[in-house]
Amino acid sequence: MKRQRKNSRKDVYAIVNERIMASLEKGIVPWKQPWSVMGLPKNFHSGKVYKGINLWLLLSCNHAYPYYLTFKQAERLGAKIRKGAKSVPVVYWNVVYRHKETGKKLSEEEARKLPKGLVDRRAFLKYYNVFNIEDTEGVEWEMSDVEKKEPFQAIKACEELLENVPDLPEIRHGEAQAYYHPAKDYINMPKKELFRSERHYYQTLYHEAVHGTGHPKRLDRKELWDTSCKGKGYYAREELTAEMGASYLGNLCGIWENDLQENSSAYIQHWLGQLKNDKRLLVEAAGKAQKAVDYLTGKMT
Repeated sequence: MKRQRKNSRKDVYAIVNERIMASLEKGIVPWKQPWSVMGLPKNFHSGKVYKGINLWLLLSCNHAYPYYLTFKQAERLGAKIRKGAKSVPVVYWNVVYRHKETGKKLSEEEARKLPKGLVDRRAFLKYYNVFNIEDTEGVEWEMSDVEKKEPFQAIKACEELLENVPDLPEIRHGEAQAYYHPAKDYINMPKKELFRSERHYYQTLYHEAVHGTGHPKRLDRKELWDTSCKGKGYYAREELTAEMGASYLGNLCGIWENDLQENSSAYIQHWLGQLKNDKRLLVEAAGKAQKAVDYLTGKMT
């Protein structure tokens, strides 16, 4: 795949900004993601960890495996990009040197040998596309640097809570993303072994379980399922409800310790920032979160 050459500097900035903003508006705070035990995103071929804005771009994708390849790199290694796979832009600076008097293009080595006053240095932001290793086929990849973890140990109090939930949506462990699907009424979770700890797994699952209480056959929160409720306001309300409810449940089960509290606080602060002028938001979200917890713990009156 050829690197993009015709895009202006503004275009590349727009691509980066749109991807980051889209993630934040979905409540994805890349540096707070509680799963993936395999380290930071890196190029599988070179082994180099991505830096700067590329690190956040790739973290926000929620891939289970933090390994990426360009189209050509995958081809050289005997792999094919899966049909329908979506690429991710990786940005870089392309520096061009020219002689100020002659206009001749210079190599970096030639430019260094000349006095600074004779060299015109210009940097252009460009990008190329990479694919996650999950989007390849035809090769069995060996990932030798995967962190070794102890087998997942279920937390009794957390499991008992889930076992006693009336009408809990089906829990699937498929994609490396955590979400509740209102139309099909199921929860998707990354595989358990991908989480930093058992506590992080249950706290994330509780967040999605609270979303599930908003289904029309349960507590019927329109901001969850009604497509006519559009805009940041409704989404923010539902996310606040889910995160506050998950925090209550984690506390009930004794797993809501400092690191989880910090993650939860950062998440809540993000959504509060979306609705600075809505003074009733926090109180209303807390009330709905309490109803969701009462439903999940069988205390609805």
